Amino acid sequence: MNRPSTALLPLVLTIGLHSPLAFAQEDSAAQYTTINKIIRGEGKPGESATAKNGEVIYTVLEGGIVEIRNIRYNTVQRFSTIKPNDNFKSK
Repeated sequence: MNRPSTALLPLVLTIGLHSPLAFAQEDSAAQYTTINKIIRGEGKPGESATAKNGEVIYTVLEGGIVEIRNIRYNTVQRFSTIKPNDNFKSK
């Protein structure tokens, strides 16, 4: 009688331990998607995303300028994104 409950215990523990990680991975994937969108120049002013470690923040400023702020090293980098249809090599 004790065998069926013993066999289910590892399954219950596995599902219980891995469920929060699955949600964390989905949230991380959404953040990576937002970061990529910002870097490609598809973000709207005021939109921001934080890297997984929480130390790097990507923000879209007015005029489409992207600001990358590293909290750990107290640095800020700003750049203008390349427009998707701008092929500067063909000019």
